Amino acid sequence: MRTSLFTISIFLCSFCACLAQFDVETAKRHVIVKYSPLPMFDLDNTIQFGVEVPLGKGDFAIQQDLGYGNSSFNGWYHDNTRRPDKETFKSRTHLRWYFVEKRRMRAYAGPEVLYKKVVYRESQWAGREYDSPWGPCSFFQNQDVRVDKDVVAGHARFGWQFITPGRFVFDVFTGIGFRNIATTSHSSGIPDSDIKGIYDSWQRIHPNESEFHPSAVMGFHLGILLGKYRRD
Repeated sequence: MRTSLFTISIFLCSFCACLAQFDVETAKRHVIVKYSPLPMFDLDNTIQFGVEVPLGKGDFAIQQDLGYGNSSFNGWYHDNTRRPDKETFKSRTHLRWYFVEKRRMRAYAGPEVLYKKVVYRESQWAGREYDSPWGPCSFFQNQDVRVDKDVVAGHARFGWQFITPGRFVFDVFTGIGFRNIATTSHSSGIPDSDIKGIYDSWQRIHPNESEFHPSAVMGFHLGILLGKYRRD
């Protein structure tokens, strides 16, 4: 009899937990796992996931996103002959301050730091043993080159987070700031002057180039709350 009562009580507790209605107050101290769909449609595409961890009582939180992409599953390249060999690695770190709270919505603001590395690889033919700086060469040699594009950006980010009763989270954001883009060669034994540049969409990627300009971001996350429902 005691075993039966214990089994029934466990079932009822599990059933009640499934019916628990999450709102901002009950969700603000839970970890949230997120997926970002829009980076898959970027020219430097990535599959990107993130984790939001509350700090203290949940009025502050830190979110870390990591992403990886490859040109082999980039939908922007329709012609395989013009598809570069590239990999993309991305990290976004965002500190959030929730300054407005409603029952199922809260607004936030805070700084974000973005780091993105795009690695290009290509085989190129280069002339060797020139008679003079402008003269003909003795032969051509095939060489494997690698050029990295490093992007570092800082943004002031603003967003709104919506909590559904069934643990699901929808997060939309926008932000403005600045970014620096620098390209470097990692081609062993090959001078930068011998690298012709790697074509990617409308631009050629050359080593030892740098840009600094304004930046804007926008997007959304789909997330799910982890942990047991609790009212305290």
